[in-house]
Amino acid sequence: MKTEPIELLTNKIVKEYNEQPLGWTVLTDLKGNMLVLGPKEGYMLKVVPLNPQEHTGVGVKIDTSHEMKRVVEGAPSYGFRPLSRTQAKKLLGSLRHTERQQSIVSEILKSNPIPLPKLEENRPDALLSGPILAHPDLSAISESQRELESKLAVEAEKLFRKRYPYRAAIYG
Repeated sequence: MKTEPIELLTNKIVKEYNEQPLGWTVLTDLKGNMLVLGPKEGYMLKVVPLNPQEHTGVGVKIDTSHEMKRVVEGAPSYGFRPLSRTQAKKLLGSLRHTERQQSIVSEILKSNPIPLPKLEENRPDALLSGPILAHPDLSAISESQRELESKLAVEAEKLFRKRYPYRAAIYG
């Protein structure tokens, strides 16, 4: 298994997303694991937060097996969806009304996500990104997932200690 720094993988993921924005699913857990499944490729990432705006970590390209596809079956496609001023007002106005909010979000999620360059070109009034699905423990998906998570945790720790030795010293 050859891991890569998360910064390099993020660039690859964004490039692939921009080429085909439909068909992506993103799952995350509370342990810094992130599973990014695209229509063609999948990635498992181990994220190490540095502060609220920065992170580091490692990841690896994974086989998007039938087992992985089953886990996310029926989930709405992850992506970036522009909102009109009217849609944004409706969404913000619905925050106190769960049923109405669900209806508005469902309506928005029916639209196809668009590539980032198109967003930059059109500059919408507002934007809905996601959804990112929260999973209690991604290692529970399968034994191979658990093994991969353990390996990524070791590699992420090595990278963190190499890049940020003084911060790492605080944690022992």
